[in-house]
Amino acid sequence: MSHRTQAAYESEFYCMTRILSFLVLLLVWVPSQATTHCVILQYHHFSDQTPAITSVSPAQFDDHLAYLSTHKFNVLPLRQVVAALRQNKTLPDRCVSLTVDDAYQSVYTNAFPRLQKLGWPLTVFVNSEAVDRGLASYMTWDQMRELSSQGVVFENHGHGHIHMIRKNSAESDQDWRQRITNDVNTAQRRISEEIGDAPQLFAYPYGEFSPATAEIIDAMGLVGFGQQSGPAWSGADFAALPRFPMAAKYAELKNFRIKVNTLPLPVVGLWPKDPLLVLQQRRPTLKLKLVAGAYSKAELQCYINGSSDVAINWSRDIPDQLTVTPNFDLRPGRHRTNCTMPSPEKGRFHWYSHNWFVRNPDGSWYSEY
Repeated sequence: MSHRTQAAYESEFYCMTRILSFLVLLLVWVPSQATTHCVILQYHHFSDQTPAITSVSPAQFDDHLAYLSTHKFNVLPLRQVVAALRQNKTLPDRCVSLTVDDAYQSVYTNAFPRLQKLGWPLTVFVNSEAVDRGLASYMTWDQMRELSSQGVVFENHGHGHIHMIRKNSAESDQDWRQRITNDVNTAQRRISEEIGDAPQLFAYPYGEFSPATAEIIDAMGLVGFGQQSGPAWSGADFAALPRFPMAAKYAELKNFRIKVNTLPLPVVGLWPKDPLLVLQQRRPTLKLKLVAGAYSKAELQCYINGSSDVAINWSRDIPDQLTVTPNFDLRPGRHRTNCTMPSPEKGRFHWYSHNWFVRNPDGSWYSEY
């Protein structure tokens, strides 16, 4: 852990936000037909027979596609979206990109045939060890080569689908960094060998990332994606871009409509950057700096794990800066702070999300659920 003082972090935070505020020239508060943002959707299974927490049914997916088609959304390849965002080039309004994690069989049997009929692109993040082992629930390399020949793009999801932010017992920082690098490099090599196209993008397993993992991904020349929700925009962190997870109740059509129509809540500074809480910390304060804009602070709402029992405080000294703190203790596990604000465009909301990862009091890690 770093021994820098909070004051040092605060000083760095203020300097960074002032610089970024001058760099951000295009505000996203006014509706337009050309934007610098896109909603990226994340799926896993397309089946009635798989765990609901990571699944949409084929009927739900049909509803999603029908909504996008009926309302004339622009469904674009993820690499194209990333290139436009990085270069601050415009994208069509109501831009959506479809992604899938883990390369399960239902992508081949249920998702791709539907997308093929519409002529829509798809990006699949592959954890290569499961494919190499021939696990029945995953696509084979032959199936992926077939889909690749028809336009599906396969990207890096790590080799072993490991918890990247977790260090093994007595593992040094250097050893941890090397282990993580080796895992990502192995997937990079296997996907390149089997598909013939080197991945350019990376999705963190379980959506778990930290500044240290982001450094690794950035150093490898990859663009990273998490599982925190919100639209991706040109001012976002390209080592951990957001995606809206689609599964269970979050995939219901009423929720889907809201999410695909969202606009960025343009955060240009945040503290702390590390979503992993120090031991015994249970009520973390998230500090956000927004792009200056003509919006109503009173209409901003924030939730943690769906609860509105949070304290929102706008700074009296620094314009467009606020803090968000839960009024309850976070239990061990993964948590998410979501902040939204109505847009001047009726029926649309600005959206920003931040993860928190909380270990057990003894420093051990929470179990999967």
